Amino acid sequence: MRPVARTALRAAVLFAELALLAVLVWFIQLRVGWIAIPDEAPLAVELYDPDYSEAGIGAARLLAQMRSRTGVPGASAAVSIDGRPVWAAGVGFADIETLAPVTPQTSFRIGSTSKAITATVLARLVAAGTLSLDDTVATHWPDPLNPNWGKLTIRRLMSHTAGLPGYENNTDLKGLIGSLLMVRRYDSVEAGLSLVDGSRLLDEPGEGFYYSSFDVNLAARTAEAATGLSYQELLTELVTGPLGLETPYLADRGDRPSFEASWHQIRSGRVRQHPHTDVSQRWPSGGLAARSKDLVRIAGAWLDEDFLPRAVVEEFWIPVRLNDGTVNEQNYAIGWRNDQSTTRFGPAVAVRLLHHGGVSRGAMSWLALYPDLGIAVAVNINAETPDFADFASVEPQIMGLFARAAGRAPESSS
Repeated sequence: MRPVARTALRAAVLFAELALLAVLVWFIQLRVGWIAIPDEAPLAVELYDPDYSEAGIGAARLLAQMRSRTGVPGASAAVSIDGRPVWAAGVGFADIETLAPVTPQTSFRIGSTSKAITATVLARLVAAGTLSLDDTVATHWPDPLNPNWGKLTIRRLMSHTAGLPGYENNTDLKGLIGSLLMVRRYDSVEAGLSLVDGSRLLDEPGEGFYYSSFDVNLAARTAEAATGLSYQELLTELVTGPLGLETPYLADRGDRPSFEASWHQIRSGRVRQHPHTDVSQRWPSGGLAARSKDLVRIAGAWLDEDFLPRAVVEEFWIPVRLNDGTVNEQNYAIGWRNDQSTTRFGPAVAVRLLHHGGVSRGAMSWLALYPDLGIAVAVNINAETPDFADFASVEPQIMGLFARAAGRAPESSS
């Protein structure tokens, strides 16, 4: 047998053994550890503006109903208006074993909502003249892990139109297995990119849309090279520091903070702790943790011209076109999806909606910004529902309450 064939055979055998082990572990875990959630769930509310007390009461009720309906252990939500937080709440349990309550101080893994945070970092760098969206990786990182990455621009990477693979189409077999198992601790963004450095590009830049976390990680690594700062330092100096926030932060970078929610699995009205996974491989794209009230503060800061110039904001919010001139299939801009919602206030009243959601093992996140209304809403839970809308559908209801309380609901302005 030829050496190449032997290597391929060994890889196939290894993959089969790992798959069998995963099935065995899954079968064992399927049957143990499930407990019932207590009927009485604690509720904590922070109201920062008394003008919204009635809306806040209604929103807390909606949040509690969503938690009860979906069976998730805990949930948090927050609202900002014109960049200023006006309400935040937490309901249920941050940890089902200790019964620690969720409060507005509780942070959650936010999965791919991290991409909108990384977009905020990059927008600040573009505003400062440190980067351009049309800079290539090689402009700042002349010798990337894969030489094919050098030609990719930040614009293409952050809009998922660079041709870089995602987890499911990664042809780097070792990296594919590592990204699925999520057990190794990575100490840098560059180390996490080793999971895909042996993979081929799926297409030439601009030829197709391929949603990926690796491309956002690569854009973040390019920003590190341009500034000489780590992603953690960029996040602190450009976002959390100027806004006076304690979160977002890099999850699994060290000991888990006491205010971070545990991760859970739910099934048929019962719940258990989710097996530990390490998200350090994907910090810029899916590995951050944050409080809901800090997420709406960041989203709202995009409306503040002292934080981001309007010209930069609009450049980041324009859905990116492919080489054939068509807009990509998800209306994806730079780290945000840009949609016109016809469901929030009815089909006759479309409202502009910038948003990003995230799924992490044992957690889900949703961040929505309505720039023309000046309203941002975040919702986070510490389990995964069967359908994303099972929990995220509470956001339009909460937003509607505050839009009407602020006199900004489109139907009330006519």
